[in-house]
Amino acid sequence: MPNLPISQLSQSTALQGDELLVNVQGGVTKKQTVQDILSANLSVTSSGISLTGDIVPATPQGATLGSIDRPFAELYLQSGSISIESDTPGDPSALISNIDGNLEVSVGGMLLVESGSSFTAPTGSFEQLSAGLQEGYMWVGNSSNKNTPIPTGSFVQTSQTGSFVESAYISLYSSASQQLGVSGAAQPVTFTSVWTQRGVSLVSGSQLVMEKAGTYQFNFVAQVQNTENAVHDSYFWVKYNGSNFPNSATQMSLLARKNDSTPSAQLMTVDIVGVAQNDNDYIELYWTGDSNTIRLNETPANGPVPETPSVIANIIRVG
Repeated sequence: MPNLPISQLSQSTALQGDELLVNVQGGVTKKQTVQDILSANLSVTSSGISLTGDIVPATPQGATLGSIDRPFAELYLQSGSISIESDTPGDPSALISNIDGNLEVSVGGMLLVESGSSFTAPTGSFEQLSAGLQEGYMWVGNSSNKNTPIPTGSFVQTSQTGSFVESAYISLYSSASQQLGVSGAAQPVTFTSVWTQRGVSLVSGSQLVMEKAGTYQFNFVAQVQNTENAVHDSYFWVKYNGSNFPNSATQMSLLARKNDSTPSAQLMTVDIVGVAQNDNDYIELYWTGDSNTIRLNETPANGPVPETPSVIANIIRVG
């Protein structure tokens, strides 16, 4: 073979890997194949490497991009996706994509694992949320609406379970006195005004309707007055969906009036925690006494003292 400059050599055809090349090691001229060089796993040092084609490993799972102790600082992609293939042929892959500036993760299922606990969601149990997340909101869904934003202030965390429940409450009062109509007859306590409410409403003046099933705390304070010169008993209890709530009654004996113009008065207060079994269940506060001379008394505002309602009540969802 004549000695020719490299520029005068014939153009090589597609490389097969077994072509011979020359190198010099320790001053000695040696040979190696093209494949030997490709398989040498030599470090490449450069301020940058530009490629015009694909990077494909010779065998499946046969290469890594970076390592645990020598990771890349940043990875840039142009309008493409990162596809994480399954080890089992035919199983769904996971795609991470940039869709109009939003991160889209398409997965067949999800497995979140940390030390001591794990969470598994099977294939098909996740659906895309077609909205962005906002600070101060929790995103919850059901079968008819998969991405409903609810302010985090709408949830309370119960100390008993540590879980979140949707907040519900009502605070209300009566600005009217309520005379017991018939001695010994059950009579509902009525309310005239609501200070604030969410998820609990006042219906027909006495029914406190809870929109969602759950555990609720109910408390009230009533200003009970006796205008007669004799001791009388009064009773208060709760009705649930129109029926007496077991073991909810409280009895109080009212002292006789102080004089002809000054009745006696006492405060009745009760705090109960119970469960609304169904959406839109309701409770009512009932009362009675052994004389129709007793009443729930409202006192008008007087000087610096605001009006005293005849009864004040609150319901708060706690679970």
